[in-house]
Amino acid sequence: MRFVSQLFQPLLIIPKNAKVKNTEITCKSQKLLLECGLIRPTSPGFFALLPLARRALDKLEALVKQHIEAAGGQRVSLPALTAARLWEKTGRITEELLKVQDRHGKKFVLAPTHEEAIADLLADVGPVSYKQLPLLLYQISDKYRDELRPKHGVLRARSFRMLDAYGAHTLDQATEVYQRVGDQYGRLFDTLRLDVHRVAAPCGEMGGSESHEWQVPAPAGEDHVAVCAGCGQPGGTTGSECQCGGRTESVNSIEVGHTFILGTRYSEALGANYVVPSGPPQPIVMSCYGIGITRLLAASLEALSTDTALRWPEPIAPYRAILIGPKEGSKEWSVYNSEQMLGLFDKLSSLPGLRNDIIFDDRHQMTVGKRILMADKMGYPLVIVCGKGVLETPPRLELHSRGETQLLTLGQLMWALQDGNEKVANKM
Repeated sequence: MRFVSQLFQPLLIIPKNAKVKNTEITCKSQKLLLECGLIRPTSPGFFALLPLARRALDKLEALVKQHIEAAGGQRVSLPALTAARLWEKTGRITEELLKVQDRHGKKFVLAPTHEEAIADLLADVGPVSYKQLPLLLYQISDKYRDELRPKHGVLRARSFRMLDAYGAHTLDQATEVYQRVGDQYGRLFDTLRLDVHRVAAPCGEMGGSESHEWQVPAPAGEDHVAVCAGCGQPGGTTGSECQCGGRTESVNSIEVGHTFILGTRYSEALGANYVVPSGPPQPIVMSCYGIGITRLLAASLEALSTDTALRWPEPIAPYRAILIGPKEGSKEWSVYNSEQMLGLFDKLSSLPGLRNDIIFDDRHQMTVGKRILMADKMGYPLVIVCGKGVLETPPRLELHSRGETQLLTLGQLMWALQDGNEKVANKM
């Protein structure tokens, strides 16, 4: 897609001074994603992801894939439906699960996670050799949960996109694999420039010997994490003292990831074993790693956005840049009319950092100011505007980035965007 005028982006227009009575909109990410035409509710707890949200999610999934494969992950695809008998064997049939029955009376679970399916797969092809271990298998797919009270838009929905990865290893290998995946989680969140805290957590119904949650501080969060009021670093408990001397306080947070060392609970129940150099086969020690990808997208918006405008981690913004031309019939239009704007758009699109990542706001009947406001609400990291500066000699273009505006010649602009450093000295 090249032109804003052709986007499928049904905006939710709220008249000025109108009193909004929709109590189902409970957090700013939900409100802004709806208002900006990125998601649309289909029924309680279910949402259609529209083109701009889908682009952002594709970028986020690519980052997640990159980091889990850096940890040694191999991608698989497992059926969304898992035989209910597997969940009965592990004792995990609960009310949160969505269940179906086929015409032959066989029962299935619309799986929110696939520990049983992975253990059953390993049992079916096994026993595997100890020489094949450790293994790390992952998938990125739609998951389902029968949420009693879905809320906060895609933060707590009945259908969600998720990375689920599963380690198969010996007991001696478990900690090393767990640390390796945890390191990649940290690198992923650093790439997104999110303040994510890794905190120890109870293993709960998943079972196992070790568990950690990955929490993003945000007012809409339903969890809590202890954070130092001075340096922002996580602390052990509320009120404890950190290295900087400051004390921690409890803040709301959103869980975006969870990791477990599961032990042999699932492998023993389902017969997933490995062959050892001597003696009988042993149960595989398992670990699992989850990232709620749609939740992470919304959580990043909760953490970074204002109440009135989306703010994306730059790597997952639907488009990195938007180009805005003059209003048709204005003085500026005589310098940059439709033909010149298309030529400029093609030049910018040829830059490595903007290839397939810039969109042209070709709604020339609208004022430049209104389109800038709309671009700001959408949260495009770079807004390039042909404003009054194009009447100067030489013509200058506006570059809006990180709350600052610069007037740059075309050469300066091209240099800045190619170099990846949008801060340019105008004396160049």
